[in-house]
Amino acid sequence: MCAAILLAAGSAHGAVYADFETPHGTFTVELDVLNAPRATANFLGLADGSQTWRDPVTGAVRGGEAGDSSFYDGMRFYATAGQAALLGGLRSYTGTTGTEYWEGPGYTILDETTNGVDLARGVLAMPEFEGPHSGGGELAVMLTNDAYLGSGWTAFGMVTGAGMAVVDAIVSEVTNADTRVAAQITIRDAGITPQETQALAVARNDLPVMEEMPLGLNREGDGTRTVLFWSLPQSQACLAVSSNLMKDGWSVMPGNWNSDTNQAWMSVPLAYVPGLVDGLGFLYGSQAVYPKMTASLFSDKCRIAVAHTGVDYQYWLNFTAGTGVWARVVGGVPVESGNISDMGQELATANSTHVVLIIGLNAYHYWFGFDEGGVSDGRFYCEIWYLKYPPPTATYSGTFLYEEGWGSKAPARKIRKRGARASKPIRSAPRENSMRLKTEWPAPRKLRR
Repeated sequence: MCAAILLAAGSAHGAVYADFETPHGTFTVELDVLNAPRATANFLGLADGSQTWRDPVTGAVRGGEAGDSSFYDGMRFYATAGQAALLGGLRSYTGTTGTEYWEGPGYTILDETTNGVDLARGVLAMPEFEGPHSGGGELAVMLTNDAYLGSGWTAFGMVTGAGMAVVDAIVSEVTNADTRVAAQITIRDAGITPQETQALAVARNDLPVMEEMPLGLNREGDGTRTVLFWSLPQSQACLAVSSNLMKDGWSVMPGNWNSDTNQAWMSVPLAYVPGLVDGLGFLYGSQAVYPKMTASLFSDKCRIAVAHTGVDYQYWLNFTAGTGVWARVVGGVPVESGNISDMGQELATANSTHVVLIIGLNAYHYWFGFDEGGVSDGRFYCEIWYLKYPPPTATYSGTFLYEEGWGSKAPARKIRKRGARASKPIRSAPRENSMRLKTEWPAPRKLRR
């Protein structure tokens, strides 16, 4: 199955439509270009092949201006998010244990959750299961009117006519038989307006670009062998490794970030690259380059105040020492407090930071999203893991305030309580743990082709 683009003659009502042809029939989505231009431009680029992406099986860069390789080729609907949404769009691969995994295009985009469009039954959305700005290629068709589920999800289209009957049939097959339903996407331009055309053109400039990354090899005086490459400004490097091209396939390992606005010369010892046997094997490099990289690591000492489970929580963190304290705050006054025994942080995406706080027997995984660079507030998503291991026992979301240094004992201003109630995890599609704290290069995802 592949995506196709059809340009239709102009009509009185300008719109862009996506037809999803499935074994159960075809349903059509009218795309919301003006309210979600970035999500729409990303979807269209992945559908027609003009947007570059990284193959999760080989690590190769695909797509581009030629439009000869669509991310949605062979697209399937594969799972549901509880009773709330039908999920599809990611590409599958099989791990060494035989488990099926699903992967995005190798990058994430700035979401448009705050565009004012509510999620409701029939809405096409870009889901985010790892906090703000963590979506890229996955698609969700909403099945219910659940506003809380929409926290962090970008609505960018609506199923038209009687199309939800087809969607419901797909849901029945996916959930009852644990099967996959294939879909072929056709894009129809039914007289797109100049305003929509301009909005898409601007939005495309905000999308990441996937590029090949030339690699070099070097042998230091002490015998250390290294792989060398230039990391472009505001990019994340990725290495694909194979020890035997005829047998083992590739291990695809997204790794080091360069958050600077200048390119950086990287030198990585081969001993730090998993998957190479005695330093022998094959390497392929790629990198996702971001026009906007709004996230950065928090300062060594900082205070973060969050709207959490209907009350305010504050964390005084010392990343250098790896310790801190927490407090539950009511009316600006701490009423309960305790110690944080360990912590860590990393850049999760180009626009979000992942912080882990160990409190008692629980690990609090926070993903803090930054809509713009240099801001001190934003949206967060939190998962609580018992004894540090997934799956989460509860999830939360809301807004946060941040300031460098230990700060004051009370928030500088009132924290909005949007979306700050607990829920059980909703994801049923498998995904590997993405935590990569304090490592030279992430552990490999060795794939079987």
